Amino acid sequence: MMGIIMTPRSRQTLTAISVGLLTTGMMTCWGFPSASLPQMELPDSEIHFTSEEASWFATVPFLMLIPGSLIGSSAYEWLGARRTLLFLSPILCCSIMSMSLASWSVVQSTGVTETLLLASRVVQGSIAAFLIPFATVYVYEISDQHLRGTFTSMVEIFATGGFVLCYLAGGLLSWETAAILLPLITLVPSFIGLFFSLESPLWLARKGREEEASEVLSLVRCTKEEAASDLKTALRDTEAEAPKCSESLKLLTKKSNALAVLMSSSILIMKELSGFSVLSIYIVHIFQAAGVGFDPTWSSVIVGVTRLICNVLGSFMLHNFRRRMIFIFGNILTTLSTSAIATFFYFQSQSVDVSRFVWLPLAALVVHMIGYAAGVGPCSWTAAVEVLPGPVRSIGTGIYSTSYAITAFIISKTYPNIRDAIGLHGVFWLFSGGCVGYIIMAIFFLPETKGKSLQDIEDYWENKTRKRNTRVHV
Repeated sequence: MMGIIMTPRSRQTLTAISVGLLTTGMMTCWGFPSASLPQMELPDSEIHFTSEEASWFATVPFLMLIPGSLIGSSAYEWLGARRTLLFLSPILCCSIMSMSLASWSVVQSTGVTETLLLASRVVQGSIAAFLIPFATVYVYEISDQHLRGTFTSMVEIFATGGFVLCYLAGGLLSWETAAILLPLITLVPSFIGLFFSLESPLWLARKGREEEASEVLSLVRCTKEEAASDLKTALRDTEAEAPKCSESLKLLTKKSNALAVLMSSSILIMKELSGFSVLSIYIVHIFQAAGVGFDPTWSSVIVGVTRLICNVLGSFMLHNFRRRMIFIFGNILTTLSTSAIATFFYFQSQSVDVSRFVWLPLAALVVHMIGYAAGVGPCSWTAAVEVLPGPVRSIGTGIYSTSYAITAFIISKTYPNIRDAIGLHGVFWLFSGGCVGYIIMAIFFLPETKGKSLQDIEDYWENKTRKRNTRVHV
């Protein structure tokens, strides 16, 4: 029945929205500390984290990303995206909801409350780490080349929704209620949508299931020519790929593949050096330190809603503008905003009266989110997938996810120590430097991927390798 009433675009849209809601649920794992830690640190709280335990509570999902993303990318080729998402999303849902048990008096009487919360966070991080490599690649492979950028960037929009929901929950709900409600409104509808979605046709082709792949492509591509072209590329990649991990790693010794994976990883590493993870987790604390003239929690909501709106703008820009231009535009805004915040905290640290400028951190973070959400964020995740040739897309996804995870964990975990050592102004000057570095990379090294077919991307890296010495850019 679904195959009769649904058009190719509606099937692609169903998958993109379902994966998007799953991403929203996954991102609540990252954003939950922003809602819960301020409440847990209140004097009458029943949760008694040490400063080190609170730091682990906030950042352990990033740590679990490191092994999980590599395993997840390997599992993508073994199990397929849809099957794995359907299996693991209920486990993620239960692990988030289990945190509410820490508010029960019977659990508190056992003295294992903090241990339960940290254990729940480890499970959440492990499952989310396993799922993250599937999300963007699944949407990428199910979509046609005309909507690939739009739908892939939608994953970032839904990811932002997860943070916004956490910021709202911090202002409206107790943390234990949020732990129950957030997965119910994200992961449950995602599971239903995925149940009616189709498996990645390119994955089916790579597994030698050509007939099934052709059937799915006929349902999710608007023309027979598009279906035939993508099937041909996938089958050719299948011939180049070997099922063994050792053979997959051998593909990385080819210079064109190695350059593509290096660029893919660099995109996400530079994204994290702009300070996004720190701002997402510690935004309430940053506003408290700034002494803004507005409630810190609701200031976070304003920034989060701004990011959500601008993610939609970013999706539009990805559909209509060149990737490199979007990168440069977004990073100019984030550079200006982090520099402004660094200046504010510098004068505050020098005991200069900044009472007339208490609005500056909020305004600057809104500008930062405009630059990040409309440019840097969605374009980073989209380009990180787009630059990968088919033969190394799966292993490349694992490598860039792991590179992202290591960078995000190190920056987030060490943030309190770096802040104490060089001050908040020093931290934001470092973020400004990261933004400048990203601009340089976008101008001189990032290939343009807008409107490129799967074959075009592979041809680019082949030509790049052959003409490397003469610096000819395709």
